Amino acid sequence: MNITDTHVHSDLSFDSVEYMENYVKKAAADGDEYFITTEHVDLESHVLDGGDIAPDFERQLKIIDEMNAKYPVKTLLGVEIGWRHDLHRRDMEIAHKYPFDMILLSIHETEYADVSYPDYMRGRTVDQCYDEYLDLACRAIKNFDNFDIFAHVDYVLRYIGDTDLCLHREKLEQVFRLLIEKDKALEINTKMFPQPESVRRAEDIIRMYTAVGGRKISLGSDAHSVDRHRNGFDTVIGMLKKYGVDRVCMFVKRKEFFVEI
Repeated sequence: MNITDTHVHSDLSFDSVEYMENYVKKAAADGDEYFITTEHVDLESHVLDGGDIAPDFERQLKIIDEMNAKYPVKTLLGVEIGWRHDLHRRDMEIAHKYPFDMILLSIHETEYADVSYPDYMRGRTVDQCYDEYLDLACRAIKNFDNFDIFAHVDYVLRYIGDTDLCLHREKLEQVFRLLIEKDKALEINTKMFPQPESVRRAEDIIRMYTAVGGRKISLGSDAHSVDRHRNGFDTVIGMLKKYGVDRVCMFVKRKEFFVEI
């Protein structure tokens, strides 16, 4: 069985123009059993001056039905929920409202800023910002239990600059131990591959996570166009094998299963 890319965006997300069918065609041509998109939900987003970022889920369900009638690939319903403490109740309502096969938990925003905006870093160092980001990750994992995979633990570093993850080992290990305790998966995100700093951070994350006993890993390209689907997966598979990981996970109807690598 081919590895399913567990982090993909179509034109149902605000920042992609790629039709879901283009991905499904590729998945069918590749002989995949499953395909899933994880469209953005960031409620009361700073990006939209307080407006909600969310797909039209009813339209998404209709498209999924069309894809399943037309192609041999089983197309699933996924979502990426960008959690904020002040919006916890609304985030939980979304997670419970629809029949998701898989839920990604992410941190994209604080209560006062989107972390991709220059103002987020104003007056602070990269390491100060990343410390805050990891604190938010721990808070999200502790409070928002209705998810399957925690996405891109180094997300903010795409925008504020690189750092040595070893400087943040203690907080990263807190994140990893919480995921292990709650039996949730950790995503290795390849959106920025093949940028050397992103590849290096991915290996650091795998090394630290496996060192504290973590084994439940998913692979997500964070693709916003079909040409980036499963981007960098061969590189990550090599890393995983190096650290003794021989399978990756995905979810169907919120039930996990594993694919050998």
